[in-house]
Amino acid sequence: MKRSVLILGICFAFGAGVYAQEAPITPLAEVGFVYSGVRIHSSQDGLNLNENGGAGYVEYNLNRTVGLVGDIGAYNNSTFDQTTMTYLFGPRLNLRKSRFTPYVQFLFGGARAWSNTAQFTTNQNAFAAAFGGGLDVNLTNRIALKPIQVEYLMTQLPGLTSSTDSIQNNIRYSAGLVLRFGAK
Repeated sequence: MKRSVLILGICFAFGAGVYAQEAPITPLAEVGFVYSGVRIHSSQDGLNLNENGGAGYVEYNLNRTVGLVGDIGAYNNSTFDQTTMTYLFGPRLNLRKSRFTPYVQFLFGGARAWSNTAQFTTNQNAFAAAFGGGLDVNLTNRIALKPIQVEYLMTQLPGLTSSTDSIQNNIRYSAGLVLRFGAK
C-alpha cells in the first residue's frame, strides 16, 4: 500500500511538472511587423480603393490577458498616388494558450492622408478607430507568426473630390511576425 501511494505521488509530481511546462509565458512586451492591406470605402466620393503597406506595433502586457498597444501603419494606392498613415492606441485582450494566442483589440487615434496628383490634392489629419482581432501562433517563446488580423478601420478623412470630412468604412487585413521580450 505504501509503495502504491509513493508511485502515485511520483506520477502526480511529474505530471504537475509537465503541466507547468505547457503554461505559456506572458511576455513583458511584444513588437510586431506586419503587411497590411486596406480596403477603403468612401461613401462621399463613391470610391473604393485598395491600399497596400505595412504596420508596426508595440504591446506592453499589464498581465496575462490585458495589454496596451501602439500601432503605426502606412498604406499606398498607386492609382491615385494616395498615401494613408494611421496612428492608433488602445487595449488588447489576449487569450493565451500553449500554442495559440487569439485576441481582440479596440484602438483609437488618427489618420493622415495625402495625395499630390494632377486631379486631387489633399493633406489632412482626422480621427480614426480600429476594432477587430487576430491570432498569433507561437513558434518559440520569443517568436510568433501572425497569420491573420482583421479589423474594421473607420477614418473621418475628407474625400478626394471634396474638402468636407466624410466617414470611410474600411477593412484592414494584416499578417506578419511578432517578437516577444521579457516575461511576467
